[in-house]
Amino acid sequence: MNVRAESYSDYKPGVLEKWGIQVLRNYVNGEKEEEKILGPSPDFFPKSTRVIWWSSFLGLQIGFWTTYFIILVEKLFPESPEVFSPEFIEKWSYAGGALAIGTIVEFYLLYKLGLWAAYKLTKLSGIQLEEDPDLVTGNANLLSRMALEIPDPDLKLLGIDPLRLTDKRSLLIRTFFYKTKVLLSNLLAKIVLRKILARNSLRVYADYIAAPITAIWDGVVMYLILKELRIRLLSRIIAREVTDEILKNTDRLSKEAKVAFLAAIGNSVVFTQGFHPNLEYMLIKMHKGFGLNFYNGSLDDLDTFGSLVSQLSKEERKACLRLLCIACSFDGKLSSFETKHIKRILGEEAKENLDSIRILSEYIRKGNLEACRERSRLFS
Repeated sequence: MNVRAESYSDYKPGVLEKWGIQVLRNYVNGEKEEEKILGPSPDFFPKSTRVIWWSSFLGLQIGFWTTYFIILVEKLFPESPEVFSPEFIEKWSYAGGALAIGTIVEFYLLYKLGLWAAYKLTKLSGIQLEEDPDLVTGNANLLSRMALEIPDPDLKLLGIDPLRLTDKRSLLIRTFFYKTKVLLSNLLAKIVLRKILARNSLRVYADYIAAPITAIWDGVVMYLILKELRIRLLSRIIAREVTDEILKNTDRLSKEAKVAFLAAIGNSVVFTQGFHPNLEYMLIKMHKGFGLNFYNGSLDDLDTFGSLVSQLSKEERKACLRLLCIACSFDGKLSSFETKHIKRILGEEAKENLDSIRILSEYIRKGNLEACRERSRLFS
């Protein structure tokens, strides 16, 4: 396969992602020199946890007060004016305007809060927001997408297809049912709470139930986003350090080992069914560092990977399988899909490597950077 190293993707960030990047850069530019942190904070986990909880509380407040404003405007007018009467038109003109303004303000404040929290977490991690022309997803892109809930783009780098082993129809059906479940659960919660309040002395407040529901939802979503962002920041540190270790040992690796290392990342992309930004980082940096513009086979094929691994020396094989385990740990969990295909390719060696993925995933979720580093060394 021939691959041009100088152009990995034609992806261009959208308007919202660019805005998020600019906001993050404004935060960085506003830093004083003495406030800049080089390297991860020794108290990364407790300090990042405080940032996450405080941001979640503020997200809850934003959701509550913007929704309360919308309801309050509606309550200033008669309950049920005659349809198309002047009172009806006046009420719903003001209510519609309040809904539009409240929703815009809510999203703007939540986005700004998410970007502020992303900046704080990044500062604690010691990661810099400098541009890297090699990458599709630089550090600033990673943060902006997470904070603004922008999905990762569908990339196919170096011929790797993240959905190679995925049944596209079953994926579509699962996505549809997930979205439907979320919608119905929210609707059901509102109906149940309205019924409960309508049966007692608090029924006068039934119309206001949307405010606490929105508040809780916004707070929970903010919490989940920032927890996932912390996982990505931690795994970015690990990805960078592991890649540096590999490139420092390039001279002791055979060409087969170099291709196998790339295939380990390629197959982990397929196992996780998505181009995780930190897998993208490792793949591009390793490919450029190895200088491999031609190799046989595909980097996302299990059988090719198995064949490559079988040709390696004992030390190279151990490092390659360790790399596969590290790459599969980046999202902080081990899925049944990953388990199934790792068992298929590794056979009797699968249990040991699956246990390694579970342990490293747990350390990443808990924010234990030193333990992650200890388990991420490839060469003795």
